Amino acid sequence: MGLFNIFRKKKRQSQEIEEQILGKEAKRSVKLNTHTERMGYVKDNCEIIIESGRQIEEAKVEYSAVTSYLTDMQKIDMIPEEQRLGLEEAARKIVNLSKERGKLQRKSSIISDRQFRLYESFEKQIPKELSVIREAEEYQAIIQQDIMHLEKERLALDEEQDEIISKQAFLKGISIATSVIVILLILLFALLSNYSEANFTIPFLLTVLMGMVSALYVFMEARRNSGGIHLVQMKQNRQIMLMNKVKIKSVNNRNYLDYTFSKYMVQNFEQLKIAWEEYVRMKDEARRYQSNTELLDFFNNELVHELKKFGIVDSEIWIYQPTAILDNKEMVEVRHRLNVRRQKLRDRIDMNNQQKEDALKAISQVMKNYPDCVTEAEKLLRRYRIETED
Repeated sequence: MGLFNIFRKKKRQSQEIEEQILGKEAKRSVKLNTHTERMGYVKDNCEIIIESGRQIEEAKVEYSAVTSYLTDMQKIDMIPEEQRLGLEEAARKIVNLSKERGKLQRKSSIISDRQFRLYESFEKQIPKELSVIREAEEYQAIIQQDIMHLEKERLALDEEQDEIISKQAFLKGISIATSVIVILLILLFALLSNYSEANFTIPFLLTVLMGMVSALYVFMEARRNSGGIHLVQMKQNRQIMLMNKVKIKSVNNRNYLDYTFSKYMVQNFEQLKIAWEEYVRMKDEARRYQSNTELLDFFNNELVHELKKFGIVDSEIWIYQPTAILDNKEMVEVRHRLNVRRQKLRDRIDMNNQQKEDALKAISQVMKNYPDCVTEAEKLLRRYRIETED
């Protein structure tokens, strides 16, 4: 085990819980009150479909490569015992030479032999990926900040809405109380005028005036509250749409980082950078031992030659894991790692397929509920080259 494997299981479980929570929250409904909001909603879902398709294609390419490795392992397991002598001899020489070279060049190291062989197999790929991984990790931090900001905005809008609703309830109470008072005063003045000769015209008019002033105040405040509620709802719609988009980006980006860190047996970019720099240092030291390397190259070629005799497609990859050819337990462990990688890719494909399906359903629902949007929505679908089921 390497230095960076200690908390991998715990981290994976927390990330799965995070994705489940994000997945549930991303399904909050959106109120589409205007034509502009509806078309914006359709466009957002078109972009989700395109991005999900790109993620699926990338995962399928990697999935095909992993499946090819597993197929080669089955072929190796089926090689008859009497025909494995040359293959095992070449693998044994590679293992012994690698150990010898390790003693010469690695007095102490923060990465394991397995990580060294892993990075060696991705030697050309890792330098290109380092900047991409760093940007993805920084982007994840930005996304989390956006989520926190939008969540604060949601709480503020909910509080504002509750405040307006409370004001409206207060106005309703004032309206009822004023109406009761006015009616009681009018009845009182009517009774007093019947049983006395006093003139109650002025009190009656003042009572009516009080009722009219109260009604005007309630009407103006109610109108202002109605406008405030509409404005808050528009802001809530914008907040929900932005939150849904940001959380989908968060899940996709986290899936990419999770798969990449698992692939390179680290927990974050900083660990990968340190491990890669250590690998480069060790690789540079290995060049000092040319004679050892020449022998290793010779037996590497022998191993590839033996493997190709049995129809192994990706024969070069076994140069970096010859122990698996000699040790069945190591072979089982390699197969397990490949199966884990393939399952992660399958989950990634399934999740993006579900995102595409949800986005298509959302667009179809908008076109069904709002016929005036159908023509413009179809133009958007054609522009993005998206086909929907009739």
